[in-house]
Amino acid sequence: MKVLLVTGLLLLLCSAHVLTLQCNTCASETDEECKTLVECQPSELYCKTVTDGDQIYRSCETFCDTDDFTTCCQTDGC
Repeated sequence: MKVLLVTGLLLLLCSAHVLTLQCNTCASETDEECKTLVECQPSELYCKTVTDGDQIYRSCETFCDTDDFTTCCQTDGC
């Protein structure tokens, strides 16, 4: 009975762990590579990259729509 209780408790703890996305972001305005990896909030499901000429903007986003200048992905470090 104790083994079943311990197993159930471990399963509950493991299922409560939320995996969050990690995205590359820009550390500052002078960060041209924008390769600073940050952990997104649990509600942020997308990594967004916007290119504007020579400028790159990267961020964690809750929603993301792609267009000619914007790409979205859902994998760590993209």
